[in-house]
Amino acid sequence: MKRSLCLALVVLLVGSALAGASNLISKQQAEQDALNAVGGGTVTLAHKEKELGKIIWSVDITGASNEFEVWVDAHSGAILQILTQPLGPQAGFISQQQAEQAALTAAGGGTVVQAQRDQWKGYQIWDVAITQPGLEYDVFVNARNAAILKVAKHIDQGASRQYISKARAEQIALNAVGGGKVLLAKLETNDKPVDWSVDVQAANGKEYEVKVNAYTGKVIAIIGG
Repeated sequence: MKRSLCLALVVLLVGSALAGASNLISKQQAEQDALNAVGGGTVTLAHKEKELGKIIWSVDITGASNEFEVWVDAHSGAILQILTQPLGPQAGFISQQQAEQAALTAAGGGTVVQAQRDQWKGYQIWDVAITQPGLEYDVFVNARNAAILKVAKHIDQGASRQYISKARAEQIALNAVGGGKVLLAKLETNDKPVDWSVDVQAANGKEYEVKVNAYTGKVIAIIGG
């Protein structure tokens, strides 16, 4: 009886350890790791994205004389990259809401589907995807001063069709791998057809990238595992 209890305890501890190892680190942990890497400062923004084939926390930090963008591995907390530039006269970044409003004004209205931080030609930007009846826009907004850097206009081949919501795409992706949890979801407007790329951790602990057609909700591909 004691042997069975000990074995059950060992299995439980090993299972807990594996589950913990497969989880993503928290935003707070990523921020602290990034601050430690650059010697302190003030975190101005931290968000998850996918770079170098990994899910990362991208952490923006303002220091005494420099600004930093630190890429932290979302699984291990390892520092993958540190981008540094001198502190400008207009330190800090505009909010997502400000970026969306600037993009909507530039596009002449519509519905914001997604807004995410990115880099483009040396600029820190908000990349804002907007839909109008029959049209799609990809607007690059300078993340520091809300200046419009690029407006890409596309004819919506689906005409009156609308994108499915992020929440619906996430649920479809989870169903496709038998349940689990979403790690990251991103609308890939450059893919044809446009798709939601959903990184999930399945119930069995394996990670997958599930591509879901952004119009129909059909699963296009399941990558990984």
